[in-house]
Amino acid sequence: MSGTRTRLDPDVRRGQILAAAREVFVAEDYANASMEAVANRAGVTTGLVNHYFGTKRDLYLAVVADLAAGLPEMVEVDDTGLPLAELVDRNMDRFLDAFERNHEVLAVLLGDRGGLGRDPDVAAIMSRARDGIVLRMAANHAPGGDPSPELMLALRVFQGAAEAAVNEWLRRGRATRAEVHELLTRTLIAMVGGLSER
Repeated sequence: MSGTRTRLDPDVRRGQILAAAREVFVAEDYANASMEAVANRAGVTTGLVNHYFGTKRDLYLAVVADLAAGLPEMVEVDDTGLPLAELVDRNMDRFLDAFERNHEVLAVLLGDRGGLGRDPDVAAIMSRARDGIVLRMAANHAPGGDPSPELMLALRVFQGAAEAAVNEWLRRGRATRAEVHELLTRTLIAMVGGLSER
């Protein structure tokens, strides 16, 4: 590697390395991806990558956590004054946009193509992200207080169905985005319509 390196703020440098690692893990199977490749892509030394993230597995888990941290944000919670159908439609667009934007990296990180597979740490990270999504959905349907246990159960069940539908669209090619949007919108309204406090 040649050229002059610039000293960056640690958070900026960490983000730069994470972005590079995400690209490397998408381009290569986990087994073939290397810390050296990440360092080269980020324009830093391998030692600096190790300093920030330790092992390759630690770096991989950091990439998963970074991606997962943004997933709950796909549920908008500032539009609580909207009618139920309009709110669900708007959030469904955001949900599908997020998965479409990230489907390659999600496929790799969640084990569909050369990731860590059913790793319990990856599963725990994604479980927390799913909980965050469900809590934001619950805030939309119980804006005045605590959501009922029945509403929470319905939203958790819906979250699993939504992931399966996205899989049919993005990974298996057996549905279109429009079909998935329509199905999930109708399903969510049917599941929470009687439970929602909106």
